[in-house]
Amino acid sequence: MNRRHLRWIVPAATVLVASVVAVVLVTQVGGSAACAAGGSASYYTAGRNGMCNLGTPAEGAYAAVGKAEYAGGKGCGTLLDVTGPNGTTRVQVVDLCPSCPAGKIDLGKGAFQRIGSLSAGIISVTYATVRDPEVGPLRVKVKGGKGYSSLSVVVDHHGNPLSTVELSQGDGFVALRHGEDNTWTGPSGLNGTIALRISDVYGHQALVSGLALGQSDFQQTTQLLYGGQSPSPSPAPSTVESSAAVSAAPSVVPAGVGTTAPPVRC
Repeated sequence: MNRRHLRWIVPAATVLVASVVAVVLVTQVGGSAACAAGGSASYYTAGRNGMCNLGTPAEGAYAAVGKAEYAGGKGCGTLLDVTGPNGTTRVQVVDLCPSCPAGKIDLGKGAFQRIGSLSAGIISVTYATVRDPEVGPLRVKVKGGKGYSSLSVVVDHHGNPLSTVELSQGDGFVALRHGEDNTWTGPSGLNGTIALRISDVYGHQALVSGLALGQSDFQQTTQLLYGGQSPSPSPAPSTVESSAAVSAAPSVVPAGVGTTAPPVRC
């Protein structure tokens, strides 16, 4: 899989130190703010879409996380505040780092450069999932209808981890299946436009209608999944999948991504 192209050189001493750093994780996917004490970050260049099929935000404001934190795609689209030697930056999770252990992340070059020195190769960081972050209206990529064997949906600008994406059919809704590539799939044989009910793990919900089938790009909607409220209550235990800490369009960056973020407090 042509996931990424590494652009860093790691001094031998740095590798040795990084290999013995104790990593302490206190988090869940969909939980409250999460910290990784003693974590580390390197930098890389993502492929065109990343494993999450979201594209890559401008200015390198993106990250790849390990398998536990990626959680089969549940970490996709979430935002992380990452603190390094030179400050804190905000990034979107768009990719899987198969070789990254818990507490290790890969950052886009621009994000890495904002909080550390490129010559270091690997830096010590802490990072926290941003809960109810400021993002723009939902964007949805939909493929289906004539010539497609199934409906295929990718959702962006949801901020928090999603719990369900459902297709409106008749008087009810049909749940779509979420894959490791962050694609939600469903029935074939659809015509015209469709409506989707999108929900996150905190109970925020939006109904997005008028989505055209067969579009190759994201369709911009006017619907926010949430907005203007304080962080919502924690989800019920039954709605949370246990994992490690988690945090895009090619031309559109969610508000706050790539900017200086408030300091992370663990």
